[in-house]
Amino acid sequence: MPEDITLIAAGMLAALKSISYTGALIAGFVGVLSGDCMLFWLGRKYGNHVFELPLFRTVFTEKRIALAREKVLNNSKMICFTARFLPGLRAPTYLTAGVMGVSPLTFLLLDGFAALISVPIWVHLGWVLGDNLDHALAVALKTQKYILLAAAVLLLFFIFYKLRAKRLAKTETDQSPQV
Repeated sequence: MPEDITLIAAGMLAALKSISYTGALIAGFVGVLSGDCMLFWLGRKYGNHVFELPLFRTVFTEKRIALAREKVLNNSKMICFTARFLPGLRAPTYLTAGVMGVSPLTFLLLDGFAALISVPIWVHLGWVLGDNLDHALAVALKTQKYILLAAAVLLLFFIFYKLRAKRLAKTETDQSPQV
């Protein structure tokens, strides 16, 4: 089950006064980070062999692994942050980040910062929608699209910035006097 649904359910339980709103936020944040860190550490411990384990073999297709590997290798910091907003690639990206040797502190800080954004959004969405699950799921899908759009815009901005920096570096190298 996607964690976004669980976070919305926690918000709905808070709206129904079954749990506290603050408790839903804290439990959601701790749960999200725990799951992400577990995937990251599995990748660090078992390396590429983790993708061969029966439990993961069916979920992590070659295509997902290849895409996650490419993204992590090209820019681990941006990917560790944006993967939080990419449900289909989240798990293979975190596993691949561990396999590729991304710094644990970098991973935890960036994933934690992204979770500080996403967890309150989903819990609050569930809290606002209260006891109407069908409406909550419809709004969640719509909200997820906006979050993905925002993540895509950030990613495009970052890519533009990197390409521009490379182009400037190349221009400076081309203009330097040859010895």
